[in-house]
Parts: sequence; C-alpha cells; structure tokens
Amino acid sequence: MAVKRAIAVICAAFLMSVLLPPVYSQNKKPSLDKDGAKLVGRWEIVQTKAPGKPYQDGYKGRPFVTRGPNSFILILEYNSDGTFRRISRVNGTETVQKGNWSYSGHELRHKRKSSPLEEIMYVRFTDPDRFTSIEVHEETPDPGLFARFRRIK
Repeated sequence: MAVKRAIAVICAAFLMSVLLPPVYSQNKKPSLDKDGAKLVGRWEIVQTKAPGKPYQDGYKGRPFVTRGPNSFILILEYNSDGTFRRISRVNGTETVQKGNWSYSGHELRHKRKSSPLEEIMYVRFTDPDRFTSIEVHEETPDPGLFARFRRIK
C-alpha cells in the first residue's frame, strides 16, 4: 500500500512539473493601481504656466506646434511595464529620452536614463483624457512648472 502511494505521489509531482509552469519562473509585471493605469498611453502638453501667471498655449512665449519646421511640443508615452518615453520636437528635430516611471497617490516620478536626477510631478486628472501637473524641482530654487496634458488617441 505504501509503495502504491509513493508511486502515485511521484506521478502526480511529475505531471504537475510538466503541465504547470514553475512559480519562480513566472514573470511578474508591476501592478498598477487604478490611477496609475489611467496614465498608460500617449500624452501631449497643451498649456503651461509659471506660478502666479495664467495658463498659455505655449512655453515662455513660444506656442505649441505639433508638426512641421516650427514644431515645439512635448509628448510623454507611459507603458504598463513602468517604462516611458519623453519625445520633444523643436524646429522639426525630434529627441527621445527613455526611463522608468512610478505613480503613487498623486505623485508621478520620472527617472530618465540620461539624467541623474528624478523628476517629480504632482498630477490631478480633470477627466480620463486630461491631467494637470505641477513639476517640482528638488535641490534647486526653481519653483517648477504647471502643465496641462491631453491624451493622444
């Protein structure tokens, strides 16, 4: 009887090891909370403002233009795996920077591969396709920048 049980246990263990993937080899993706999942996608900046000033459709007097020789825009692409791309177009020339992002509460953190500093923004969603951010520059006297983004579909 003990021999039959031992054979049954060995057979069951063998079948489980073949049919079920090992737990230690499963890739676990970072889990996104409800608000973090809202960020996944492509976003473009549409307005900025300095503290104490009204919102404008540009930055420092230069209007946002998406394409062409006078282009001037910032696009952020957030992926569900915690990576992002920051695309800027200035005068038709596109620059792409990559990094990792995390979102907790209302705090959005960017760690670009090309920068030793981490960017911190505080985000407020006005609807599923728009958010407002306040960029905070730690370790500098810069008061930051207010920006409004819209989802690119």
